[in-house]
Amino acid sequence: MYQTIDFLKQAYTSLKSSIKWQTQLDEFDIIFLGVLITLILHFILNRIRIPRRDYNQSYWTFIKSQVFLGLINYCPGVSSFLEKKKEEALKSFSHSLDKYTTNKTFKIPENGMGYDKINERLKSWIDRDSKNYYSGKVSGSLYVHNDQQFIEDCQEFTKNFLYSNPMHADLWPASRQLEAEVIKMTGELFGQDKEAIGMLTTGGTESILLAILAYRNWAETEKGITQPNIVIPETAHAAFYKAGEYFKIQVRTAKVNQKTFTVDLKDLKSHINSNTICIVGSLPNFPYGTQDPIEELAAIAKKKKIGFHVDACLGGFIVAFAKEKGMNYGNYDFTLDGVTSISCDQHKHGLAPKGVSTILFKTRQLRQYAFFSTATWSGGAYAVPTTQGSKTGVGAAGAWFTMLAIGRKRYIELSKSIINATIQLAKQINEIPELEVCGEPKINCVCFKSKGNINVYSIHQILTSKGWNLNTTQNPNGIHISVTQQNIQNLKVFVQDIKEAIKEIKTNPSKYKSGGDMGALYGTTQKIPDSKFAGNALKLYLDSVLKL
Repeated sequence: MYQTIDFLKQAYTSLKSSIKWQTQLDEFDIIFLGVLITLILHFILNRIRIPRRDYNQSYWTFIKSQVFLGLINYCPGVSSFLEKKKEEALKSFSHSLDKYTTNKTFKIPENGMGYDKINERLKSWIDRDSKNYYSGKVSGSLYVHNDQQFIEDCQEFTKNFLYSNPMHADLWPASRQLEAEVIKMTGELFGQDKEAIGMLTTGGTESILLAILAYRNWAETEKGITQPNIVIPETAHAAFYKAGEYFKIQVRTAKVNQKTFTVDLKDLKSHINSNTICIVGSLPNFPYGTQDPIEELAAIAKKKKIGFHVDACLGGFIVAFAKEKGMNYGNYDFTLDGVTSISCDQHKHGLAPKGVSTILFKTRQLRQYAFFSTATWSGGAYAVPTTQGSKTGVGAAGAWFTMLAIGRKRYIELSKSIINATIQLAKQINEIPELEVCGEPKINCVCFKSKGNINVYSIHQILTSKGWNLNTTQNPNGIHISVTQQNIQNLKVFVQDIKEAIKEIKTNPSKYKSGGDMGALYGTTQKIPDSKFAGNALKLYLDSVLKL
């Protein structure tokens, strides 16, 4: 009792002296101490790595992911166990790829290899690989029509540009002209009759990256936005997420209507704020092959005074020529007020060799925001329009040859055949009681999901065993096929193989319960609370691809 009273007395005396000390401070001392404490706290907080919740991540998912990462990082044995599993996965991936890796070369030969031996290797590779990509059972990937003479003529033409470099327009003026003409011809398809304002790229991903880079630089310069975001449908191409990661732009995803499988406009508008630099619409989207409401999106962009990118990489050449045949896909090009950029791939339904794409802009000013230039480099003035510096002229040459050799009338015929085949395929799959097509695909892709208890990944497993090379989707689980001139003749076989797969699954339900490799892959990644951790796990496959 006495000890408690003594303690209270000491505490009171200490507090009293502290107050007395504070009363002796003048205004300058108080301000100085306040600033000093603020700087110390700022220094400490800047060095504490507080995890941030992703924009579209719910608080509950964020908490689960942090608990998951905490278990990985701090529980004894968990980290070492995961490292062991990583090595096992890497070996497994490498083993699956190694089956097709023959005659390995680990270093430059001392005296060079004879042409006969080199050509021998080439022939063995082509003989083996062509059985896969010319099988007529591949989704997308190879788009060129079945005309071997055309393919050989294109190869013969483009080989003349193997060593050219459009960057040096004075040395290779023909390469520069080819590139400019491809841009002009493509721009004309999308409403740029007078002047085509674009750039030739290596593919859709680079086209999208440059579009988002332009919007970022434009928004920072013209609007003072330093923490930009873009709003995209969750079905938009993965390249938009890549652009966000590369250029430090927040990617906000809008929900998709689960009946139409197109972007929910109300949800998209709810994500737009003062830092939004552009919105995106797909023509069509890759997962389901459905077309976003381009006209409505353009109106939103115009009202908000932000950019609007139309991703027509997959379907641009189809809808552009279908329009000339009187087929109506609405307005989607630069004649529509609000559209500020369009990406379109020549190496898909433009039927050109890989890899060539075009990014088109509404104005030259916007395009310049994607350019790079420096006037102060010690090597001299330097300026390039795309992410590349030196590059071969083969891409431009292949696109130029293809567009001129095929011509408008043939493009119209080929586009019509793809559209009709896509609509017919969707109709036939919808007639299968166990399946349902996602939305109403009318351009060049079809995706279907299961209506009942059948695991759609099990159907994929059986179709793969029958020689089909298809894509799988998730949320919802589905199977996607991109209709091409290569597989169009086998679509009746495709539908029949689907029916036989369902029959086999019903006969052996326990055998096909898990869904095979795809079921295991998506089942595992969907259970991992932290999406970044799941993404890093997928990078193991990339390690194995680059490993000999």
